[in-house]
This record gives sequence, C-alpha cells and structure tokens, in this order.
Amino acid sequence: MDIAEDLKIADEKLTYELQKIAKDKIDYWDIRIGVKTGTNLDFTDQKSKEISSYEIIECGIRTFVNGGWGFNVLKNPNRNTIINGFLKAVKLAKLSESLCKNKFKIRNRDPLIKNFKITCKKRLEDIGIDEKIQIVKRHEKIASEYSPKIKNTHTLYLDGHSQDLIFSSFGHHIIQDLSFLRLFSLIYAKEKGILQRSINSIGGIGGFEISETEGANNLTEKTAKEAVDLLNANSPVGGKFTVIMDPKLTGTFIHEAFGHACEADLVLNKESILEGKIGKKIAMDDIKIIDDPTMNQSKKFNLPYELFGSYFTDDEGTPSQKTIIIEDGILRNYLHSLETSSRMAVPSNGHGRANSCSSRPQVRMGFTYLVPKDWEYEEIIEDTKNGVLCEDFQYGYTDPTTGNFQFKCKLSYKIEHGEKRELMRDVSLSGLTLEVLNKISAIGKTMNYSDGICGKGGQSIRVCDGGPYIRTEDITVGGLN
Repeated sequence: MDIAEDLKIADEKLTYELQKIAKDKIDYWDIRIGVKTGTNLDFTDQKSKEISSYEIIECGIRTFVNGGWGFNVLKNPNRNTIINGFLKAVKLAKLSESLCKNKFKIRNRDPLIKNFKITCKKRLEDIGIDEKIQIVKRHEKIASEYSPKIKNTHTLYLDGHSQDLIFSSFGHHIIQDLSFLRLFSLIYAKEKGILQRSINSIGGIGGFEISETEGANNLTEKTAKEAVDLLNANSPVGGKFTVIMDPKLTGTFIHEAFGHACEADLVLNKESILEGKIGKKIAMDDIKIIDDPTMNQSKKFNLPYELFGSYFTDDEGTPSQKTIIIEDGILRNYLHSLETSSRMAVPSNGHGRANSCSSRPQVRMGFTYLVPKDWEYEEIIEDTKNGVLCEDFQYGYTDPTTGNFQFKCKLSYKIEHGEKRELMRDVSLSGLTLEVLNKISAIGKTMNYSDGICGKGGQSIRVCDGGPYIRTEDITVGGLN
C-alpha cells in the first residue's frame, strides 16, 4: 500500500520523543493524522449550487490523565508542530484532571500494528470531475422530466478518499485506506395545493462503481415515482393499530429508538432507558439485536462494495467487531469507546468513532440490525386482519432518556382482511421503545438495510441499519385526519 508522505512523520523516533514527554505526566495518549481528498456536487432544479473538490490534512492529539482529557487539533502537521501540540495537550489533560469528578484509568490494550486498505474496482482518483458532474446532471434530468407534477429536484453527490493513521501509547500504528461514495435524491411533487416529497440515497465504502450499480441508476426515478404517487394517497384516521414495518423502517426503529440508548456514554450520563439493565430481560424472547461494522457483510446483499457503516478499526484503534446487544430478549452489552469501557470495567467493543481527525471520538453505532426469524412477508400480510404497512422513514424524533419516539413514514398502506390496500400519506408512528420490543408478534426471515448519516454531539457519522419485516401490536398511528 502506498502511504501518504504526511503520514510517514509518525516514525519510531517521533513515538519515542512523545513517550518521553508523556512519562510520569499522563497515563495515555493517541494521535490521529488524516489525509483526505474528495468531491462535493450539489444541484437543485438542474442548476449547480456547489461544485467543489478538497484536500485536507489534519491531526488530532489526545492526552489523558486520571479522568481528564486534553485535545489539540493541527492543520498540515509536521514533526515540530506535533511535539508542540502534544505539550499543549498534556497541559490541557492535567488541567482537565484537576477539575473533573470522575477519576478513572484507561484500560490497557495490546498493540496493533497493521495497514488496512479497501479494494476499489474504479478508483475515485481516476475519475475526472466532469464525469461525476454528468452523473448528477443525468439524475436531475430524470427527475425534472418524470412528470409535470415535479416541482423541485435536489441531487447531491459526495465522494472521498482518506488515509488515516492512528498511533498511541499502547503501541498502535494503524493505517486505514478507505474510499466512499454517496448519491442522494430529494424530490418534491405538487398538485391541487398538495405538496409531497420523497428522499432516497445510496452509499457505500468503495470506488466509483457504486454510482454505476442498479440501485444508483434507479435512485432518482424511484424517488420521483414515490413523490408523485403520494399526491393521490389519503391520510389515515389516527388510533391504535397493528403495524407492519418494512426492513428500512425496522432498521430506523432499531437505530434511532433503541440503538442510541445502548451507547454507553449516554448510559453513564443517565440519559438512557437502559441504565442498569445489563443481564435483564427487556424484550421478547425472539428479539436479537446486533451491531456489526466489520467488513465483508455486503455479500449478504449481493453488493459490489462494502456497507456504508463498516470500518476496519474505530477511531481509537479498536478493531471493529460483532457486538450482541440483545439476545433472547436480554440486554447483553452496551456499545463502548475506550473511556466508557474503562469506566465500566469491560473491554472496548470498537465503537469510539469520530467524523474526522479534528473531532474527538464518541460512542457511535456502525451497522445495527434486528436478526431475522422465520416469517415470510406474505404470511405476515395474510395473518394481519386490520393494520397498517409502513415502509421507510422520512424524519422523526427519539428521546433515549424516556424511550419516546415518533417517526413519519414515507409510504404506508392499509391492511384489511389480510390484503394490502390503498396507499396512505402523512402517516406517523409513536410509542415507547421497550413497549414495542415486547409487542412484536411476527419477525420476517428476509433482511435488508439502509445507509445514512447519523448526527450526535455536533458530528455526522456514516452508518447502516436494518432488519426484516416485523409486525407489532397496538402502535399509535397518526395522520392529518
């Protein structure tokens, strides 16, 4: 693997100097250096809003002593600025330690020395920006010509290639070489004063081949069709209903309503309904929930690229790994960073993530999903006498402290006497997370997933979530009526 010159400054000599400075002053340190290039293309109504390429070189220096952290960010780092920045971070850690109430030590880890590289069929660096612009223009054209009812189109193309180095007082020296691409479509349709929208995206870890897949090629037409179809849909009468969630909405529920409550920093801050519940039964026996951001899971979905939420190691050098959160309805694990695992005296499970080297790692999900069981989709529909089938997610709100959630679904259908009926719009679901996990009456056997960007603490992280079709009872359904 060809290593960027800016990463080669992190040699044994520099590590020795930093260890010498840290000796008897701090307990732990890590440094991340990132070299990133990429392209952002933003078009609305076939007009460009942004066409830009970037190159960023940055460094984040983190130090720790007895519960106190220091953090210093450098742009275009070199050996001298890293040493001076390290000295400042040491002072910040000692100041933080003098003020913090939670005293603890970072649990030691075995050193990891390894270079990781993703394989791309078409390297992003080999594709000119003109070719990328043509893709966006083509999608904008498809959207605008789909129907006279289309009133607004928005296509966003993002790609990036990064080499990120982590080296630390553990003896880590890890380089991850990753490329990503994401294509996003947002379309509004209007008729007779009614305005409806649809959003779809496709993203993954890989090269330009992601933009040429069937899913990417059909992205905009799918979005336009959904927006137009919703114009003729009716809004439901609200009330308590049996609800069937499709795999994408199942994933949204698992990630948003449940997953954030599993993040151990929220648990430690007493902002989670799952505080103190490890080893306790919180869901039905059939419920198994996993977070697994390891590579090579795309084969399950016949994809020529890696899942958007995957990574080799987290941003603290802990290898990505399969973490069972719930098994047999019992809460088995929280998701952890180095800090939270140290404070709870358990091993870190590789969920300390940051959106760049200039941001501090937080506890974040990767690919969170509900494990399938044995119901066929058709069986779930036929077995439902009166209910609502909800597909995908528009937006929503969750509170991990109380478990309250509310989602607006993209597409919904009335279910009557075991048959899928007319399309409905503006359907919202609300309830309490743990109640829903105890009211699931059917779990499908076929799994799917969706990709997205998750925000927390001012940072946006690439993630995936998913699961099968599930049926749950007595969910509050709301609409315009």
